[in-house]
Amino acid sequence: MNNREIFGKLIDRAMLAALALLIFAAAGCSSGNGGYVSMSQAEDGSVNNGFPASAAESKVVGVYEGTSLASCNVSLPNRCNAQQIIRITLVQEDSGLKGNYRCSYGTMNCYNMNETGKVVKASVNGNQMTARVQMPDGTSCVYTARMNGESFSGGYSCYGGGTMIEAGSWKGRRLY
Repeated sequence: MNNREIFGKLIDRAMLAALALLIFAAAGCSSGNGGYVSMSQAEDGSVNNGFPASAAESKVVGVYEGTSLASCNVSLPNRCNAQQIIRITLVQEDSGLKGNYRCSYGTMNCYNMNETGKVVKASVNGNQMTARVQMPDGTSCVYTARMNGESFSGGYSCYGGGTMIEAGSWKGRRLY
């Protein structure tokens, strides 16, 4: 068995483990409204930094801002230890938690220059937050965070075409 085959099997196992973890986390975070703190939208209809609010959007559930760090074990070699500044804004809509994603330069550009995205599904349960972000290029990332007071730490994993393309950690603070 050559190195390429060994590496491929390791990636397959890591993807299965990550998928199992995501399923477990989603099952644990899917019940109830989690006791989140809500804030009303601004009178001008905006929600966080100029994002327009639709009639269905009524409450900001949380704004999480932090720094991501790409894992060298999972990410492409040129993305090893890449850092970005990440902001996820969660908004309660009639259809559930949705929101917006922003990525900005840390030590490297955002993966594939995806500086914005849409939170297509999210949950907040107690001190645990999970958000799935859809990027403009069709890739998606799952961010998780566990709160400790106003600070959080967690992880992220990004997928393209069903394959994990990057994973790592992120930490920061909940702005509100």
